[in-house]
Amino acid sequence: MDFKKKRWIIILLVTISYGAVWQFPYMLETYYIPVQQAFGFTNEQIGSMMTVFGIVSVILYFPGGYLSDKFSVKALITVSYLGTAALGFCMLLIPPLPIMLVIQFGFAVTTIFTFWGAIIKFIRIMGDDSEQGKLYGLFFAFSGIFGALEGFAATALYSGLGENVTAFKALIIFFALVVAVPTLIFFVIFKEKEALPDTGSEESKVNLRDLGKVLKMPIVWIMAIVVLCAYIPKSSQSYFQPYMSEYFAVPVAWISVIAIFRQQVVRLVANPLAGWLRDKIGASSIVMRIAFVIGILAFAMVLFTPLNPALAWVIVTSLCLVSALYNISVTCSFIPISEAGISAKYTGTISGFVSCVGYSSDIWFYKVGGGMIDANGFSGYQQIFILCLVSCVVGIAATFVLKKSILKTKTSNH
Repeated sequence: MDFKKKRWIIILLVTISYGAVWQFPYMLETYYIPVQQAFGFTNEQIGSMMTVFGIVSVILYFPGGYLSDKFSVKALITVSYLGTAALGFCMLLIPPLPIMLVIQFGFAVTTIFTFWGAIIKFIRIMGDDSEQGKLYGLFFAFSGIFGALEGFAATALYSGLGENVTAFKALIIFFALVVAVPTLIFFVIFKEKEALPDTGSEESKVNLRDLGKVLKMPIVWIMAIVVLCAYIPKSSQSYFQPYMSEYFAVPVAWISVIAIFRQQVVRLVANPLAGWLRDKIGASSIVMRIAFVIGILAFAMVLFTPLNPALAWVIVTSLCLVSALYNISVTCSFIPISEAGISAKYTGTISGFVSCVGYSSDIWFYKVGGGMIDANGFSGYQQIFILCLVSCVVGIAATFVLKKSILKTKTSNH
């Protein structure tokens, strides 16, 4: 079969697992209350879990990106998916907090160190520069389709089994199998050299000297700032769940459905639309600027909405807009690499460093946010939303700088 056709089968297999793999380290974003009920943790203890994941992730993003430029993308993705599923099975023991912190450490290894740079490089090598918007957009859209189906099925399973610890264990088993089974098929049918013919040659690999070269590129630092400004609002999404439950009387079952909708369904529109718009205008920085404007609107709506259960729909709408901000941004976050004419062999290393800085809010956001809520209640939520609003404003300014940097880098590379 021609690779142009075969690649879509390969992409579909990877996205089936991708839609479920993030449920493990970020289970709080969809199942915050079920996790809290199953493990009996406080908000701050749950925040500690995310802090461990965040700290280890930030440390591993950059070396993980370098790893993806040195070793087989196929092998790294396979090990990552199967390793995450194995750790998920460990959660069936409902271990105490110290063990859960170790498991979160493990998730950082399998979803960041061996996986993140590899998946970004995988998407890029599936097509040429003119297809980058389409490839990133459709990849995340496909993962959204499967993620939504998987999420709704898991929630139905959880509710059908009584929303108890046994139901929570069934949910974990479901996600672990969804991650593992497609991965085994992917491992059999994907031939990496079909996508990147020079895979394995010395010219296609980076060396330690290249790390310094990457760090000296101004565009890499600007990309990192833009990603950080989009990721801080994304991190706030888990707090919408208890906020809606406590102040807008939204039932727990509905909150999980809403979380799946904003996490998976919103990307079905946001990601391909962002990819199409980027390919249409040829400027990822402009598309990300639009995303930040959407974010400002979303947090303004949250901050000025009265605490009235009849207005819960406004908060749900705001949550979906925040999800749109992140999904539009993630579609375009790494496209500046190709827009600036930077060699594909640096994709993993650059994406690793950008992610290291851009996702660094995982180190402190959940710990600080959980502490704010435990100490201040409603005003703690308000402080979180104001922080996110400011982040969007800074993000808009950063996209203007990014656009200039892309043009300057492209000129110097030619």
